[in-house]
Order: sequence, then C-alpha cells, then structure tokens
Amino acid sequence: MAKLVLRDCVITVNGVDFSDHVSQVEVSLKKAAVDTTNFSGGGKEQTAGLKDDEFTVSFQQDFASASIDATLFNLYNSEVEFPVTVKPRAVAVSAQNPLYSATCILLEYQPLAGKVGDLSDTKVKFAAQRSGITRAIA
Repeated sequence: MAKLVLRDCVITVNGVDFSDHVSQVEVSLKKAAVDTTNFSGGGKEQTAGLKDDEFTVSFQQDFASASIDATLFNLYNSEVEFPVTVKPRAVAVSAQNPLYSATCILLEYQPLAGKVGDLSDTKVKFAAQRSGITRAIA
C-alpha cells in the first residue's frame, strides 16, 4: 500500500485556487452522537445525528487585492455560502486522488495574529452546510 506525503494539495475557496498560500489543511467529517440508551440494554447506545463537517485551512496571509484577506473578509462580511474543494494531489480526480467538496459558510475570521518575526498566517474553519462534505472519485 502506497503512503502519501502531502506536497501538492489543491485547495479552492469560492473558485479561487489558494494552494500556493496554504501550509496545512484538514478535512473533518463529524456526526453528532445521539443517545438512544434505554432500559433494555446493559450499556449506552448511540446513533448518528446531524453532520457537522468542516474544512480547516492554514493560510499564509496576503493582503494583496484578490488574495487571501480580500477574499476571506468579503466572504465573512457578506455572510453568503460558497464552494470549498480539497484534493490531496494536483492531478485528476480518481480513487487515488478524491475530491472533497462542500458548500460552506465562514463564521469566524482572524485576519492578523502573530509575534514579531513570525510568518503572518491565519487558520480558518469553513463550516459545511446541509449535506456536509462529499467525496468524488471521478
């Protein structure tokens, strides 16, 4: 089985490829645990509830027009939904290179943080709406 070293992930936000400004990405698939425990069992029971998927992306901040801050601030401020996609490699979508995508909303944005001498970066969570994150292999 082949191992994957992340070298050329592709990350798009609202149709803009920001791969050259991303240093870390996480695709998080989560469902709420709904307690269904009753008196007939000897332990807890749970079932899957609503999805709570999200993308977490660490951007190397850029204040140029049409770059990181201009895009993210506008998405945060306008409160609109937008597409986010992530691929492990910069090649065609396949079973070995799935495309994770969702319609997201940006509910929190920290445009500037850091210490003297640090690279200016910002970690952003994109909350997936309704159907959550989907996975395509073709």
